[in-house]
Amino acid sequence: MTRLLLLVMLVLAVALVKLAEWNDQKVSFQILPHQVLLLPQITLIVLAFSLGAALVFLIHGLSDLLGWVKNLRESRDEKRAERAQALWKRTWTEINRSHMPQALSVLERLVALFPDHREALLLLGDLKRSSGDYVGAIRIHRRARVFDEEDVRLILALATDYECAERVEDALVLFREYFKKEGRNREVLEEFRRLLMREDRWEEALSVQTALARSFEKGERRDREVALLVGLRFEVGSLLHRQGNTEGARRAFRGALKIDPAFTPARLGLAEAQIAEGREKEGIENLQEGWTRTSETLYLVRLEEFYLEKGNPDAILSLYSKALDRHPANPSLSFHKARVYNRLGMEDESLSLLESLEGEAAWGGEYYRLMGEIYEKRHQMDLALECFRRILSLELPFDLPYGCRNCRTFFPEWSGRCPSCHQWNTIFRTDGQVLPGSGAPPVVDPATALSHRTAYQEYFSGPGLT
Repeated sequence: MTRLLLLVMLVLAVALVKLAEWNDQKVSFQILPHQVLLLPQITLIVLAFSLGAALVFLIHGLSDLLGWVKNLRESRDEKRAERAQALWKRTWTEINRSHMPQALSVLERLVALFPDHREALLLLGDLKRSSGDYVGAIRIHRRARVFDEEDVRLILALATDYECAERVEDALVLFREYFKKEGRNREVLEEFRRLLMREDRWEEALSVQTALARSFEKGERRDREVALLVGLRFEVGSLLHRQGNTEGARRAFRGALKIDPAFTPARLGLAEAQIAEGREKEGIENLQEGWTRTSETLYLVRLEEFYLEKGNPDAILSLYSKALDRHPANPSLSFHKARVYNRLGMEDESLSLLESLEGEAAWGGEYYRLMGEIYEKRHQMDLALECFRRILSLELPFDLPYGCRNCRTFFPEWSGRCPSCHQWNTIFRTDGQVLPGSGAPPVVDPATALSHRTAYQEYFSGPGLT
């Protein structure tokens, strides 16, 4: 091979010599503004070929060098990845063994060696939060977000850190930034909505819920989200009404009724706003429409209050009479009529009607309390005492007039949203009866139940009555 190479070089040298003899002309070659060289043509050709060959060798050399550097870097990255994977695996081994201090130590070493390891940063922050180090968790999760601000896992983790550290406003700011950037991850929006509802930020919660409800296709899940949307519209209307913005309140209530015409809280709220604006006729018609549509006695009770405030008791008596004409077998209407009689000082008519209802329904504490109060006014103390004893004999001795259909809890006042289970449109008027329906027994706040029992015991027979 060497001899062949030498032979080729010798042939090339002879060829160059012969070419130089045959081409002895010289050409001028200017290398500087005032300096010109005279070179044989063959020399210029050889120089050109040599320069080209040098450039080719240089390019190939650089390519090989870059390839070597790339391979070296990939090899180093592979070793780093293997090391990171080993530490990550060791972390989970310690966690599975419930060795949290050791797991934290390994994780801290991992993030020290690999500061951009998002999974390790996320887990480290979660472990710090679970150990009660909320400040440390916030610091770690904020550090992780530097590498990816849109990672929803980090957003949720950091928001949880803020909430645990009682920095709710910081959590809300974090969610707002995500929402303003058109972020539509459902889990993030659900957490944002939950926090807003907890803080009674109803208007903002409504805007979030609107976006969330639109993200679902038609089906059971979307129906639940739309039902929640109706409840939030009611809360916005109630808020605006309390602030004196009755026009805005009416729009919010109408928006809720447009979605669900049978949503009682919104219809009651709309009637309240209309009455507050002096549009009493519209408010009354709204309440009457609600009664016709749902048969909820809540509407009649509100009409009762309105007419009594206006000094027109005949109107409410007429209202109950007409309702009884349409539903003569409804004992609830008779109970309310008896209750109105008592409010108007017509004890005889009230008592007569109440006595006629005995056995017509599963009467509860409110029914027996009303009878007991009338007997007491008539100085029939034995009968009054017997009525109050009947209350004490009930499984839950209370006379609260409102109950929740969902959680079966009693309350002294009506509200559009159950204070116990936080569901909307579940509070109804018990109409003097025990909570109807099957399921778990009705419940009430223990302090409320105890106060009712103690009041009846001490007033009539002393603390020792059982």
